[in-house]
Amino acid sequence: MDTVFPFGLPGPTVLYLVLYLATLVIHVLFMNYVLAGTGYLAAISLFEKRLPEQESGLVARTLREWLPFMLSAAITAGIAPLLFVQILYKKSFYTANLLLFHRWMAILPVLIVAFYLLYLWKAKRVLAWPRLVTVPLGIVTFGCFAFIAWSWTENHVLSVNPGAWTAHYAAGNMIYRNREVLPRLAVWFSGAFPTMALLLSWQLWYLQRDVPDQEVQGRQRMSLLALGGLCIAALSTALYVASVPSEIRDVIFSRAGIVYLFLAGCGWGVQFASWVQMKRAGRFERIWLTTASVGLLMTLCGTAVVREIARWVRLNGNELSAWHEEASQVGGLPLFLIFFVINIGLISYCIVRVRRGLVTES
Repeated sequence: MDTVFPFGLPGPTVLYLVLYLATLVIHVLFMNYVLAGTGYLAAISLFEKRLPEQESGLVARTLREWLPFMLSAAITAGIAPLLFVQILYKKSFYTANLLLFHRWMAILPVLIVAFYLLYLWKAKRVLAWPRLVTVPLGIVTFGCFAFIAWSWTENHVLSVNPGAWTAHYAAGNMIYRNREVLPRLAVWFSGAFPTMALLLSWQLWYLQRDVPDQEVQGRQRMSLLALGGLCIAALSTALYVASVPSEIRDVIFSRAGIVYLFLAGCGWGVQFASWVQMKRAGRFERIWLTTASVGLLMTLCGTAVVREIARWVRLNGNELSAWHEEASQVGGLPLFLIFFVINIGLISYCIVRVRRGLVTES
């Protein structure tokens, strides 16, 4: 690829790629909150000792209150990228689904169980149960989402390796083993913690914006989670890049992808510097939350494009452009955009109404 991705590609292909990547980033924001949030709750249920009559901290309470909503948002936001990926890569995506068979379909019942477990976590009587019960409950809840993350990662790696399809089918395996799976999963899992820490920090900032400095909760812990996640994500990314074929690395570091690598790296640096400042500050400060948000979006957008460049090269994406041209003639895109705008407006309206109601009650 001699030009920056996706310049030089046909119009319909570029349109679907841009819409896919934009909706994917939105989905990732909510997905990361859920994955890292359940991991955090599982960890504190395992390591923090608290008597049944003691109330849990503000961080844990906020997570338990918001996780069911965030999971709903992640599922809803995941519909659009799921539709676009089927338009862009229908053969490889459907083939990977069929080859993984029951293992892939297991995502649905596991997701249903996880959804109900999140609501169970909200119940105050559950928090009063002995640790002999709450610890396994936290681990199982996180385990459900870890299984889903692993399944999606495994599905993606299988879908971009057409050369493995025949052998995988002949062997009758429902688990695809590839050296890329674990490093790739580590990138997404470790990267989920800075995202969760930032979104949760905005929530904690809003809840504690009027309290004295000494009463602010969660700032130090969120800073450490974010900084630790950023460092591990950087290491995991290096391991993942080392695990992919050399021809894929060459394209990523070529003119096609270097701009996006630079964007993701700059975003990582902005996030790291913002969290260092947040850790030093006496409380959550809007300026550092804002810069961290900008850095996060830079990293997510850059990473998403680099990810897509690797898939495009592996699947010889130029041969797929005819499908995209055909799909663009079918119609439906204007209707999608209309409802997209309507839904954004309705969601914004609900948020404003709820915020006004909270202000009125206080």
